[in-house]
Amino acid sequence: MRLTPSQLPAALKQRLLPVYLVAGEELLLMQEALDAIRACARAQGYLEREVLDVERGFDWQRLIDSCNSMSLFAEKRIVEVRSSGAIDAAGGAALSTLTKNPASDVLLIVSAGKIEWRARSGGWFAALENAGASLYIERQKPQDLPGWIEARLRSVGLAADADAVRRLAQLTEGNLLATAQEISKLALLYPPSATAQARVGLEQVEAAVADSAHYEVYDWINKVLAGDAAGAVRGLERLRDEGVEVPAILGALVFDLRKLIVAAVIYARSHNAEAAVESAGVFKQRQGVFARAAARIKPAQARDALRLCARVDQLYKSTGMAAAAWEELLTWALGASGAAAAAAATAGKRSMATAGL
Repeated sequence: MRLTPSQLPAALKQRLLPVYLVAGEELLLMQEALDAIRACARAQGYLEREVLDVERGFDWQRLIDSCNSMSLFAEKRIVEVRSSGAIDAAGGAALSTLTKNPASDVLLIVSAGKIEWRARSGGWFAALENAGASLYIERQKPQDLPGWIEARLRSVGLAADADAVRRLAQLTEGNLLATAQEISKLALLYPPSATAQARVGLEQVEAAVADSAHYEVYDWINKVLAGDAAGAVRGLERLRDEGVEVPAILGALVFDLRKLIVAAVIYARSHNAEAAVESAGVFKQRQGVFARAAARIKPAQARDALRLCARVDQLYKSTGMAAAAWEELLTWALGASGAAAAAAATAGKRSMATAGL
């Protein structure tokens, strides 16, 4: 069975399955799903819990032995496997073996981080899914964030107008944990009555919510590729504020530019953007933004960007030239995102200068 976070509560009410796999890229939603499964299991008498943390060199026989051993203190127990990285071949074999004849008194929970889509189509992933249920929680898409915020607000007895939801999404963009924390704060500041939801507007959000937007390097690159000039400026500022070094940005940017060059060359011949990014080997969850960029950015422009990356790297490593390296990145991001207004560049450079760049 394959579930989404919204489907999990109803599924748990129906029955508790012997195996659950929870993985993905949104730690908050993963943790809440795991908490719900554990709570349901405790209510059904699973009172003992053993946690196995998978690290390099982990002996997967330990997992098999744990699932097959007798419980010392409870009739039913949870065996939980936690892996931050990929499951290796030995792990996949052990998990597949356990799904063939699961112990009746053991609930097996496997949690993992990001798993590439090809690995989710068969093997140990499918074995766990067929024996129980899987929840793979992908990164929340920006266009879906307002709806998620509205549902989260309703769950704590709050309602917000559209402007307040949009502002909350902007202030906490890309960081669901921060969003949930700010919504909890709003619920404390503006508690609902016994008979009605409390309404919060833009003024209340501005007053209560800190700017907790979290940008990772690929978030920023997506803004550039999508032609979002304002987001590109704000994203680069945020990366600098969070202490991300220029070489880390360049490493991700060069990787994406090489794929973009391939996609743009193929698109120039076929005029089929979706097929072009697929042929270029772009990850499925990023194919949409790459397809739009491949149709907009010429191969020569992407090659020029690669050369700029080398220049930025040299600047950053030169004594006293770090500020120039950041400004070069900003100028390129504005141009690549299609910014036409000089005011946007002026505002971005002024903001970077104010931050000491």
